[in-house]
Amino acid sequence: MVYNGTVVMADIVLENIFLVEIRLGRTKWRIKETTAEIGRIFHIGEFCEKHPHITLFGPFSLKKGASVAQLQNVIGDVAQSFGAIPFLVNGFEMNQGLNGAVIAYRIITTDPLVELTEAIMAAVGELAETFNIWDRDPALKWFHVTIANNLDRGKAMHVFNHMSEQSPSSTYNREKQEGFLTRVRSSLGMDRVTEHETPPSPPLIDEDGLRITIVNGDHILAEYDLMQHRWITQNDPGALSEWQRTMKLYRRSSGFERTRSLYTHKEDIFVISDLHLGHANIIKYCSRPFPHNAVDEMDQVLIRNWNYTVKPGDRIYHIGDLCYGSLAKNPSEYLQRLNGRCTLIQGNHDGGPTGPIHKVTVIHNKIPFLLIHDPGNVPKSFDGWVIHGHHHNNDLKNYPFINFENRRINVSAELVKYQPVSLFDLFTIIKNHQTKPEVKSILLREM
Repeated sequence: MVYNGTVVMADIVLENIFLVEIRLGRTKWRIKETTAEIGRIFHIGEFCEKHPHITLFGPFSLKKGASVAQLQNVIGDVAQSFGAIPFLVNGFEMNQGLNGAVIAYRIITTDPLVELTEAIMAAVGELAETFNIWDRDPALKWFHVTIANNLDRGKAMHVFNHMSEQSPSSTYNREKQEGFLTRVRSSLGMDRVTEHETPPSPPLIDEDGLRITIVNGDHILAEYDLMQHRWITQNDPGALSEWQRTMKLYRRSSGFERTRSLYTHKEDIFVISDLHLGHANIIKYCSRPFPHNAVDEMDQVLIRNWNYTVKPGDRIYHIGDLCYGSLAKNPSEYLQRLNGRCTLIQGNHDGGPTGPIHKVTVIHNKIPFLLIHDPGNVPKSFDGWVIHGHHHNNDLKNYPFINFENRRINVSAELVKYQPVSLFDLFTIIKNHQTKPEVKSILLREM
C-alpha cells in the first residue's frame, strides 16, 4: 500500500527489508531505562523501541540484481574514512512516521554524522528501493532515536506534552474530567496514567557511534566497526573481546585514555571528582567508555590517566567519591597507587566525619575557588567560583563542565575526560571567556 508517496510497512515482507543504522553504545543502558520508564508510566510499552538507534538509511529493499555483498561493499567503502561519530541526545521530539506517530529523542548532529549519512544515502541509494521519504532528500533527514512508534496521534500528543513539560502525570485528574473529553481520554488509555508520577526529564547526553549496523528483517546482518575498520558478524567468536578492543581504541582516539605522561614543568594544582574506583555499575549509570562490569579495566585506566597527568610532587584535590561499591578497596590502597600530594574532600559515598574534609577554598591567580562535592551545599555567602562533582554527566543542562553564569565548574570524571584538570587550565578558560561573553556554558572538557 502507498500512502502519500510512502510505502506502508505493514504490507512489506520483513525478510526483504533492510536498515542501515548506528546503534547506541555507551548510552544504550540509560536510554533503554528511560524508554522503559516512559512506556510504563504512559502504558505504551508495546510500542517502545527495544534497540535504540539512529537510522542512516531505510527501511529499504534491494533492487533486482543487487546483492547483500554489494551492500556491504559500498557501506564499507564509505565508512573506511570515518572514525567515531559524535552526536548529542538532547530532549524529546514528535513526528509522523510510516505507520503512525513517533515520539523520539532529539539528536543534535555533528558534521561527521551528517557527512556519513549523506555518503551512505548516495552509495546505498544506487542499490535500494527506499520506503522512507527522508532518504530521498538529505535536507529532509530527521535524526532521532525512537522511543515509541506506530502510535495514535492523540495518544502521542498526550504523552509528548507531558514529557516535554516534565509535568506530573496526575495533571489529568479523572475526577474533574467529564463529557466528551473524558470518553476520548479513556479510549486512548489516558485515564490509566499512574498518579503522582513525573515523566523522566528530557535527557542531554553525549554519545559516539562506533559501529554501522545492517539490519535485515529482525536480526543484525553485519556491523562495520569504525574503530577497527572491518566487518563483524554475529557469528564471529569472541564478540565481547572484540567490543573491548573497540572501546579501547575509541578511548585512546578520543583522549579518554592516556598512553604516556603529559607533565607540565610549572607547579600547579589539580582537581577531579567522582572516580568511583571499584564501582562496576557506574559504567552503565554514567555511560563510561568501558564494557559493562569491566571494573578492573576502568580502574587501571583511571589510575594511569591520573599518574600520566599528576607528578609525584604535585598538589591534587579529589572532590568526593574516590571509590564505592562491594568491589572497591580501601581508599588508602588507591592513594598508594596515585601520584601527588592528595587531599580528599568528602563526597556522599565517602567515610564519616573523621575522614575527608568537607570543603576547602583555594586562591589561584587572585580567583577564589571553593572545592566542594555537592554544589547544593555551597554557603550563600561565598562569592567566587565553585568547583564540584556529585552530578556526574546526569544533568548537563544545569551542571555542565563550566557554567559561566553561575560560576560553577563540574569536574566529575565523565566531564573532564577521566583525568585531572589543573587550576591553571581552568583559570585560562575563565580568562578567555571574556572575549566570548555570549557563551553561557561548556558542556564537556575539550582537549
